[in-house]
Amino acid sequence: MTRRSNRQWEALRRARVRAREQDAAEIRPSPDTIGAATLSDPSTPEVVRRRLAATTCGWCGGAIAPKARGRIPKWCSAACRQRAWEQSRAAASGRPSVEVVERIVEIPGRHPHHGEWTPLLNELAKQLREGAMYDRDLHAIGEASVAVNNALAQRLTAPRR
Repeated sequence: MTRRSNRQWEALRRARVRAREQDAAEIRPSPDTIGAATLSDPSTPEVVRRRLAATTCGWCGGAIAPKARGRIPKWCSAACRQRAWEQSRAAASGRPSVEVVERIVEIPGRHPHHGEWTPLLNELAKQLREGAMYDRDLHAIGEASVAVNNALAQRLTAPRR
């Protein structure tokens, strides 16, 4: 077996680089040839037509810039690939991929004002009568209602200013 000299290795490397550049030039269309005519033109190589057709993400519809070599991408990012995978898994299982849940969200921290106390206390009384409260909460509600009754009695018996 003969050994190759550094010059021979260098020549082989340059030839491989030239071949890669030539392949890339064939695949990479010039800016003036991109368009619908290029896709339908039979003289356009199949590789170029496939790469030009893959310009939008399969999930979000965003732009994809395909490289000159390698696999033709289907998604613009890893996040879109993940969402597409989740969607396909949900479709395969027969369940909807997104389940919409509607509910009323009450924001804590806002205190009732003026005329809002009476309806709230009436609602509390109604729920107590109907048994809508947990038994474990009844003791705390009883203590709070005693405190409210005491404060109300003090306020009603206090001299007016």
